[in-house]
Amino acid sequence: LKEINPLGQPFDPNFHEALSQQPSAEIAEGNVVTVIRTGYSLNGRLLRPASVVVSSGAAPAEAKS
Repeated sequence: LKEINPLGQPFDPNFHEALSQQPSAEIAEGNVVTVIRTGYSLNGRLLRPASVVVSSGAAPAEAKS
């Protein structure tokens, strides 16, 4: 049994389930920001995908008036 905990790694739809996106200045766009539920694989077969939040990149700067 192998645990899938992809924090900080690129999102992979074969092993991860994206629940939402979140802006992040620290984590590159398309990488996992938060792992909500770890996933598991057994002998190379996916048992449960990891539920994750994916970075949408840095938040856009707000317009100043």
